[in-house]
Parts: sequence; C-alpha cells; structure tokens
Amino acid sequence: MGRFIVFVSILAIAFVSSACKAERGRFGFTTADNQELSPLEKKFFAPQRFKTPSRTPVFEREDVIWYAYTPHSANPGAYYGISLQKKSLGFQEIDLRNHTLQPGQSALIDSYRNLEEGEYKLKIALANKIIDEVDFIVVGASGEDAIDFEKDEPELISALPDNR
Repeated sequence: MGRFIVFVSILAIAFVSSACKAERGRFGFTTADNQELSPLEKKFFAPQRFKTPSRTPVFEREDVIWYAYTPHSANPGAYYGISLQKKSLGFQEIDLRNHTLQPGQSALIDSYRNLEEGEYKLKIALANKIIDEVDFIVVGASGEDAIDFEKDEPELISALPDNR
C-alpha cells in the first residue's frame, strides 16, 4: 500500500509539472530602431525576424529591444498582461501593458527603449496567472566610458590632485 501511495504521488507531481510546462510559449528577441520612420510607418512597423535565446540575452543601453512571444495555445481576443521588472533589491515592476492577439495573429510583439543598465525579467500573464517569463540583461555601450590604461595612464595621473 505504501508503494502505491508513493507511485501515485510521483505520478501526480509529474502530471502537475508537465501541465505547467505545457502552457509555456516561445520568446524571441531582436533589436531594431524605427525612429527614422514616419508616424504612419512607425504604427505598422514590426521586425520580422526574432531569435530564440539559448542563454540569457544581453543588450546595450541604446538598443531598441523588440520581443515576440508566441503562446503555446493562443487565445485570440483574450488580454495578455506583460510585466517588465528590473532587479533592484529583488525584482520591481517598472512597466505593465495589456495586449490581445487578433484573429490570425500568432505572437505578441512589442518593444522597449531607453532601458537602464541592469537585470530584467519579462513576464506574460493570462487570466491573472503568469504563464511564462524570460530574463535579459542591459549593459552600457561597449566603447562607452572605457579606459585604456596603457594609452590613458599619463592623462589619468596628470588629472589626480597633487598631494605632495
């Protein structure tokens, strides 16, 4: 009898964990800037190619970050809640949006710009239940504020106050 209870418990845990995973969809990211487009073109602009990350994606601060989220089972007309959270003594929500999938549309597509450096979490909710999430990182520009100590050392030393 004890073995049967253990077996049923393991089977229930496996079923619950597979049911939770079944709702997950697929995230894709790309960067594209639409600032040069006319207002009408901006309204209809959306990148066409997104890359599914195999690791935590890293973007530069000046990137316009586009995401596409394809739900496992799309619910056209339903409201999906999109929460962007930034890590600062835990994750704090900094942006909340609602999107719907129109009939014939398979993905939620949107963008973020001017994000500060740090760690972020993008969460997707349906019917007030989080169904998926992904982490990404925003860093400063690679050439920004970089110091070449071999080249800049005399300038740095001359900039120090004279403590003699």
